[in-house]
Amino acid sequence: MIAGLVESKRYLVVTPLLSECERIIRDARVAFMQPEVIQDDPEIDTKKDHLIALLEARHNVVTTHAMFNNLADVEKMGLLDGYEIIIDEVMSVVDDGYRVKKKTWEQFYVNDGYVDINPDTGLITPTDLWVEHLEDVDDALSTSLYHAANAGRLYHLSDGINLAVMPEGLLKAGNSLTVYTYKAEGSIMFAYLKRLGLDPVHDTGSPEIEQRFVRQARELITVKDIRTLRGINLSYTSQTKTNSKKLDELVPKALSGLRRNRMSEVWLPDILITTPKSKWYRKGKDPKIGECGELLTPFKPGPYASGSRLSPAGHTEVRATWVPNTTRGTNDYKHCTHAIYLYDQNINPSILNWFGGPKVISNDDYALTELIQWLWRTQVRDGYPITLFLPSQRMQELLLNWLWEGQIPPNEWRKIRA
Repeated sequence: MIAGLVESKRYLVVTPLLSECERIIRDARVAFMQPEVIQDDPEIDTKKDHLIALLEARHNVVTTHAMFNNLADVEKMGLLDGYEIIIDEVMSVVDDGYRVKKKTWEQFYVNDGYVDINPDTGLITPTDLWVEHLEDVDDALSTSLYHAANAGRLYHLSDGINLAVMPEGLLKAGNSLTVYTYKAEGSIMFAYLKRLGLDPVHDTGSPEIEQRFVRQARELITVKDIRTLRGINLSYTSQTKTNSKKLDELVPKALSGLRRNRMSEVWLPDILITTPKSKWYRKGKDPKIGECGELLTPFKPGPYASGSRLSPAGHTEVRATWVPNTTRGTNDYKHCTHAIYLYDQNINPSILNWFGGPKVISNDDYALTELIQWLWRTQVRDGYPITLFLPSQRMQELLLNWLWEGQIPPNEWRKIRA
């Protein structure tokens, strides 16, 4: 990504994590600066203030996904003009966390006249009534919903289901936009770029390189079933709603069995696991971590972690490494030799419909892309073997079909279930 940078151009590089920003500053062949809080400058109170100063001075800048997502006003100031924008790994460009109960939405937001909804696009705009009385109604109407709508990035899908998107101007800013990722066709960001009419060019590279990559992965990845979870629906909704109580009993027993038998000799931090956050941490709250990585508050296990033998409660105990299933673009977990993926991935139906359905982005492409991106946080990224415990049969089929280039040997299924 950074090997081809040249002194004659200005770059804004966007990475998932701060640790990757530091790597780019260290390894790039051109000089980069990273926004930070400047203690002795009264005009720079925040990292964003410093970023604006760096852009005004036309420096090459590296920053995080989180910071880039908040630069709509910076783009409107014209400070991204002339920059080559490079994004490492696809970003989260849609957020369906702006839901309101159907009756509340219809009565208080729509009928009482606080929002206008474009009948063609679904774009939500706050009315003058809401603008004028924002503070008066902030106990009844969502201020986060207001700010998203006021920024021109909130869309109504149906029955109080609203979708916030990355500001369009950010993705159209600069001289060029380049996104480095693998299997872009399965990413929501790629679908969003197409919806915006940007007509992204998907450079998949050489077929020979792709084939070598897949065949090496086939040699390195050992896929294993979890028999006690076979046939169980592991979608997010199933785990958190429809089958929540059942899975709260089944999953920790299955994980405990793995620890006692097939992973008894594995050092716990070398086990990478993903589950819904509320299932790993009590009430979905992870412990606070200090500057040196120490726990400032104790780990309190959620339903899956409790009794799993993978993550004991407390401050100092050694635990398996939990990360979100959206984790990408980091080397922090490349020590992990074993992985447990407790998901059957699907695009949220409301988001899928907003993009135009499966003709625009395939559920299977999305699921495979998400799994591969997550799996490449382990030591497989450095060419070392890993064992993956993958209980969803659909996810098994998608991964094996990719690894075996569409020709899965019959004995491969026997190996998985052995």
